[in-house]
Amino acid sequence: MNKFRGAYKKVTEIIVETFSIFLFAIVVLSQFYNIFSRYTKIGRPVMWVEEFTRYSFIWIAFLMWHLAQRKGTHFVVDIFPNKLSGKPKYFIEIFVSLAIIFFASFAIYSSWLFIPTTMLYNAQSFRKIPMGIFYMVIPIGMVMLVIEEILILFDKLKNTTR
Repeated sequence: MNKFRGAYKKVTEIIVETFSIFLFAIVVLSQFYNIFSRYTKIGRPVMWVEEFTRYSFIWIAFLMWHLAQRKGTHFVVDIFPNKLSGKPKYFIEIFVSLAIIFFASFAIYSSWLFIPTTMLYNAQSFRKIPMGIFYMVIPIGMVMLVIEEILILFDKLKNTTR
């Protein structure tokens, strides 16, 4: 199990971070070109850049979510749990992990019902790409989040000395 966990963490981190950096670099370069051409009138701004930027940030957010959860850097409201200690805090942490797994599982289920319909429509700027391709990041990111949260939950359950 530890071998799988280590390999999973390493592979997902490398793939997701590399892909996110690549997407972000394309966004920065294309936005720079658009701004440059808009204000210098040397070239014509490219119309697909705005839509590409929107979808890229959505992909980056969904793909990086599980890494933020893994590292404990994801936004969390912890005023109430920080005031607790011992068993009550432990049970709240378990409940939160189960709620995250439930939410992500529901998002996976809902997206698999929704995505086939969106495959019938094309994006505005990318006429040959079905909208469903852009929405595929939802189940991909949520599956990675469920796996990550299950690993976190196992660690919490293993550490019952609280």
